[in-house]
Amino acid sequence: MNVNKKNLYNSSEKKVNPYYFDGEVTIREIYNESSSNDQEVYFVEFSRGALTTIHFHETEQFLVPLYGNGVIGEIDINTSGSLLEFTFENLIIKSLNVGEIVSIKPNILHFHGACPGQNFSHMAFRKMYETVPGPEMTEQVHTQTIWGYEMISKALGSEDRSQILSELNRISEKIRDAVTTWAKDNNL
Repeated sequence: MNVNKKNLYNSSEKKVNPYYFDGEVTIREIYNESSSNDQEVYFVEFSRGALTTIHFHETEQFLVPLYGNGVIGEIDINTSGSLLEFTFENLIIKSLNVGEIVSIKPNILHFHGACPGQNFSHMAFRKMYETVPGPEMTEQVHTQTIWGYEMISKALGSEDRSQILSELNRISEKIRDAVTTWAKDNNL
């Protein structure tokens, strides 16, 4: 049979990188390179207002909310010129509601997760490969997710973990404050 069936709740739990999340998160890897030719699929549970840290994907990502009240934010660093200098004017926040499907275009700096103090879960789908023109023919290139930790390291020109984490925590605090204000303004 060519059908590969998985269960969300019984799929393998993936170790959470603490640089990629702000708060308590459980990730279950549903599909990856060993079980899919094209897609990676994760079931992510955010506890008590947990969020991803800022990141972007080299291919389009789809989020399907399954439980609770979620939030997604997009950061436009083009107007501030630097990730390290972004301000609230560069932040667009929207709700993620059960029954909606969200498409995030490639290379869009964003975060997502639970509304403050709440639990939230979603499915995340993303293509693992992109077809690009090669010298003689097209080729499949493995695409990446680029996390804030890596972007900050590059912006600082440093691999000093404490310096990078200090900036990441400062940015995450700005985001948490903005999400809390947004949630209060929207009675969430």
